[in-house]
Amino acid sequence: MNFIKSFFSRLFGNPNKDEIINNLLGILNPQDFEIIAVRGKSCRIVFANETAKSRTYTQEGHTDDCKVGLSKNFPSLCQHCPHSTRKNEIPSSFEIKDINNRTYQASFSDVKWVDGAAATVFVFNDITFETEAKNKLFRLAYIDQLTGVPNRQKLKEDFSALEEKIENNELTGIVSLFDLDHFKAINDTYGHNTGDIVLRRLAEHFEGDSDFNGHLYRLGGDEFVLLFSDPVERFSSPEEVENHYSNLLNKTLRSYSLPNIELKCTLSMGVTSFPKNGTNLSELMRKADIALYQAKEAGRNQIHLFIDKYETSPKFKDVYINIKPILCKDDKTFGYELTDDTASSVDDDDTVKLQEFNRTLEAIGLNNMEEGKYYFIPYSLQLLNPMVLKNLPVDKLVIQVNTKTIASSDLEQYKNLRSHGYKLALFELSSDSPNIELIRLADYCKFSADDDDLKKQRVTIAENSDKGFIATDVNSISDYKVAKSVGFQYFQGFYFNQPVKERRDKEINPLKINYMRLLKLSNADDYMDFSEISNVISSDVALTYKLLRILNSAAVGLRNVSSISAAVAYLGEGNLKKWIAVLALRGIAEDKPLELIRLSLIRARFGELLSPHFRVRRNPSKVFMVGLLSLLHIALDVTREQMLEDIPVDDDIRDSFISKDGIYSELLSFFYDYEYSNWELVSEFSKRNSLDTSTMNDAYLESVKWYNDLASDE
Repeated sequence: MNFIKSFFSRLFGNPNKDEIINNLLGILNPQDFEIIAVRGKSCRIVFANETAKSRTYTQEGHTDDCKVGLSKNFPSLCQHCPHSTRKNEIPSSFEIKDINNRTYQASFSDVKWVDGAAATVFVFNDITFETEAKNKLFRLAYIDQLTGVPNRQKLKEDFSALEEKIENNELTGIVSLFDLDHFKAINDTYGHNTGDIVLRRLAEHFEGDSDFNGHLYRLGGDEFVLLFSDPVERFSSPEEVENHYSNLLNKTLRSYSLPNIELKCTLSMGVTSFPKNGTNLSELMRKADIALYQAKEAGRNQIHLFIDKYETSPKFKDVYINIKPILCKDDKTFGYELTDDTASSVDDDDTVKLQEFNRTLEAIGLNNMEEGKYYFIPYSLQLLNPMVLKNLPVDKLVIQVNTKTIASSDLEQYKNLRSHGYKLALFELSSDSPNIELIRLADYCKFSADDDDLKKQRVTIAENSDKGFIATDVNSISDYKVAKSVGFQYFQGFYFNQPVKERRDKEINPLKINYMRLLKLSNADDYMDFSEISNVISSDVALTYKLLRILNSAAVGLRNVSSISAAVAYLGEGNLKKWIAVLALRGIAEDKPLELIRLSLIRARFGELLSPHFRVRRNPSKVFMVGLLSLLHIALDVTREQMLEDIPVDDDIRDSFISKDGIYSELLSFFYDYEYSNWELVSEFSKRNSLDTSTMNDAYLESVKWYNDLASDE
């Protein structure tokens, strides 16, 4: 509304009043939104544009009485009007419905009218369509379509909103997991349609009870969750908390059925309390599931509270995934391998590993596969599914097979994979007694990690020169040189990101000077000197082109941005600072293996996505910069200390780089452990920071996709 107030202020004082009115009508009449001006305590209507005139007409014709015309069409308008007798402050912008139940965004502003006297201008913008679309999207994202109650995703977000207060011991409450006893019998006897009706009626029953309304979520099938929270001060003791919720939940122990159906369902329920049993949802749900199992074992139709003695079942093992590069002799990327902490487990060919397979596809991103790169994924029976074969780019996939678990009867199915276009890679190969028949079938081979007989490896490689042999755990330059001398053509590890020793000469390559200047300018903590940045960029046409390519990439989301000034307008200083730093990193490391840039960018985005979920919240932009700079010293061929002499980073970032006690030191160690698959240390980090496996995996996969989007526009 400020533009209307400013508009009238500029018009007032013009001696040609008629011209003002004509100009006013010429501007306001064609507008899609309704504009009405009122005056005085009686809210007499002094103006209505063409769109709004129907609001000011009655059966007798035009009226300048707001209560007869305008407010009759908007029944609650007087409650929002600044001329009302209400003493509390009234918001100048609000949503309101008209008599036809359409939704409008309304706002008002006091202005000087063209005659010099005060008036209040109301603007009504019909947002019915936008509101309906937003509500529809909300329902699709957060509402279970069968029962109409919130779904699992809404449960996660609602609990997430409580976590900080739970951790601060401000809230207590329960997570109650329940399902229907004998529900399968109803489905089997009367059909799934009847089962669906039972679930809908059950949800309606809970939602119709004021004690449970707004607390019910459906996970899927016949599984539901109740979530309750209360201020800690409401209860005087833990026993009072337990008694309160026990009495509340006992109301659910009834029989549930439908007319003309003989079978009845009861409820079995497992309950955990917070913060007593945990402070994050995944832990509470796991314990509620254990308590639910106890309720089933005890005879069903009962409630069990989780107690420590139930904690006899092993915890579900955390499964982390990452994508490791495989490089050629010239340090160029040959391909990527998806690895996780289940890789060493014994294969079971009778089990279709749907979760692992789907994670694999999500991680490599079918739409982001680079030309000329191969993607190594674990073997799965689902690979021969006709729908999978139809949609997978089999010419880019290499299927990894564990030689220690292969039986002679398996050869035919691997030959079948080859016939469909898949390439095969053998791992856990022994140089002591190599399986020649398998090697002939394969395209690539990896020796077992504990196979250290380099002489026999050299012989096996020489005798199978048409196969590609991949050296694993190549994590230093010396490892690389040894593997190369043995005859390996490909190298898997991180030998390219090893720190240099202290150097006397730390002069920066002249070609990198402009990039270093940009990194310094963009990393200034007080403000960005855009004039200086523009001077640096404009002095190098290639820099301008590269930055605009980044800003117009899918990772940033802008399109058709043709100048730095336009980018500032769209992104703001903070985001532009980040993208200039990305450009600088890529320029500085352009003579290094691409994987050095890839790791740095994935670290930056990975940390940025995780930062809101840490137990102790950290600034996402600073976390991004920590990841971005974490390997920069290697790109510059200097030590970290030497690097920090040239870049004005914050003190807390500087301390984290040069000591183990900085607030980001733990994060730097985490990046290293994650890339090297030190999963036990990763699990310890996740527990200290209240991160569950799904959050970490989702953030990592999103980071990989983000990098792919950024790289795809090169």
